[in-house]
Amino acid sequence: MTEIEEIESNYDVVSAKVEALYIWPLIRQSLTFYFIGKKTGFSAKKRSRKKFQILKNSLYGFRHLFKLKRYDYLFFNNADKRTAKVKDKNFDVFFDGWADSLGQEKSLFIEWAIQKHFPLSLTYSKNVISDLSFKLFSALFTIFVDTKNIDKNVFITIKNDYDLDFRFEEELKSKLGEIKFYRLLFRWIRPKKVFLISSFTKMPIVIAAHLENIHVYEAQHGYIGDNHQSYKSTHNFGKLYYPDYLLSFGEYEKKNIPQNFIFKANQIKPIGSFYLEKVKDEFYDPMLEKLSNDYSTIFCVTLQTVKEIELLDWITLQAKTHPNWLFILKPRDSQYLNYTAYTALPNIAFYSGYNVYQILKYSNFNITIYSTTSVEAEFYGVKTLFFNIDNLSKTYFNIDKLYGALIDPLENISEHHLNTEERDSSSYFVSNYVNNVANCL
Repeated sequence: MTEIEEIESNYDVVSAKVEALYIWPLIRQSLTFYFIGKKTGFSAKKRSRKKFQILKNSLYGFRHLFKLKRYDYLFFNNADKRTAKVKDKNFDVFFDGWADSLGQEKSLFIEWAIQKHFPLSLTYSKNVISDLSFKLFSALFTIFVDTKNIDKNVFITIKNDYDLDFRFEEELKSKLGEIKFYRLLFRWIRPKKVFLISSFTKMPIVIAAHLENIHVYEAQHGYIGDNHQSYKSTHNFGKLYYPDYLLSFGEYEKKNIPQNFIFKANQIKPIGSFYLEKVKDEFYDPMLEKLSNDYSTIFCVTLQTVKEIELLDWITLQAKTHPNWLFILKPRDSQYLNYTAYTALPNIAFYSGYNVYQILKYSNFNITIYSTTSVEAEFYGVKTLFFNIDNLSKTYFNIDKLYGALIDPLENISEHHLNTEERDSSSYFVSNYVNNVANCL
C-alpha cells in the first residue's frame, strides 16, 4: 500500500471542503510527487528556469491570445510529445490526429515545454501557444483565494504524522486560483471539447471545464495497469474531478479495470497510437538495419532520470561481458548526464538522431526500470527486461501481464531472461488509429 492509499484509508480526507469542492483531490497529486521524490529523487519540476528562455517561451504563439474565441477545441499538450515527423513537421502523437479530424483551424494547442518549443514553421499543429501566459493568469487569480477559514486540522495531522515538509495551504491556493481562472476562460471562450494528457496534473482544468458543462477527454499517455495510483482513489469524489473519457491505447484498461479505478468501462475508448503505427508500417533506416547484421542482439535501454547511474553501471558490465551485444541508450533528457562517459565501449551507443520508437523497431529487447516503453515495445514484438532496482519495476507494473522478464540488479542477463517463447504476446495497442478516432467522433 502506498502512502497515499494509507492516508486515504486512515484519515478523514473527505471531510475537508472549500467552496463546495473537496480539498484532498486538489492536493493529492502534488503529495504523490512529494513521496516519489523522497524515495527516488524524482522531481516533477522539469521546466527550464533560465530567465531568457522562459521569456522567449512565453511569447511563443502569443498572437493567439487575441483570438481565443475562434477556437472550438482546446488541446493541453506537451512539446516533448511531438515525436513524429509528418510532412517534415513535428507532429503531436496524442492530439494532432484529433485536430485533423475536428479541424486544425478550430483547434488551439496550449503547450507546455521543458526547455523550448519547436519553431512554429516546423510545427504540424496550425495554432499553438505557450501555456506560460495561462500559468501567469492562474497565479494572479490566487490573489482572490482565501484559505484562512478552512478547517485544516486533518492536513496538519497528516503533516505531523508523516513528518512532511509539504506546503498544503500554498498548494491549495494555487489549485483554487487555477480553477477560478480556467472557469472564467472557458465561460468566455465556450469551447466544445477540452483534450489533455495526465489529467491528474491538470485537475483544476478538468474541474473548471465540468463546472462550465464542457466535456473533457484524456489521451492515455502511458501504462496504467493495476497499480497507477493517480488513476485509483479509495474515495469516489465524483465525476467533477475526472475526465469524461479515457482515450486508451487498447482494450487492456477496458477489460482489466482495477478496484477503485476512476473510469468505468463505458468511459474508455480504445484508440491506439498514431505514431507507433506509422513507425511500424513506414519507418526504414539502413544504418539501424546494418546493426542487426553487426550484432547478435540489440537492446534499447530506456532511461528515465531515475536511478540512471546504477542502471548504466550495470549495462556497462553486461556490455563488457558480451561484446557481440549492442546497447543503445535512449535517455528521457539528453542533458541529464554525460552519456559519452558510458559510450566509450564500442557496443554502447547513443544515437541522438533517432527516437525511442525507431530504435525499438530494430531492437531485440528493451531494458528499463518502469518506462511505458515496456508496453509500447510489445507493439513491435520486443520483450522488456525490467531492471527491478528498489523494487520500482514491480511497484508500477504487473510483470506477469506483460511481455517481459524481471531482473534483479545483482543478476546478469541470462538465457532465461532472453527466452522469447515464455508467453503469447497480445499487443497492448489496437490498430487503425485514424479510423478509431473518426469512429469515436
